[in-house]
Amino acid sequence: MTKQAAQDQPPISGDPVLLNVLATAQRFAAWYAEYLSAGSMTEAGAGADERRTDELVRNLQHAVFDLMAAVHEMNRHCAAATAEPGSPKVRHLALARVAVH
Repeated sequence: MTKQAAQDQPPISGDPVLLNVLATAQRFAAWYAEYLSAGSMTEAGAGADERRTDELVRNLQHAVFDLMAAVHEMNRHCAAATAEPGSPKVRHLALARVAVH
């Protein structure tokens, strides 16, 4: 039996706004992968249930809006941190902002 990856990694700590963006992006990626998987099953003739596809589309839409909101909040957070030049978070937040855009 193999250990799960989550057991091997230490808990992540850091800026809660940036961690929220990462968690939201992970949820979006998971829904998008499931959506693509359902689409490939339909193309292969597996006949995916139409209600399931509708549910996946709804969940994917919510995930997109959640991700947009999280990135918007991160941008506001980074702008506020940049306004405080003495803040030790300025460099890390600026790097995260550049990485997202």
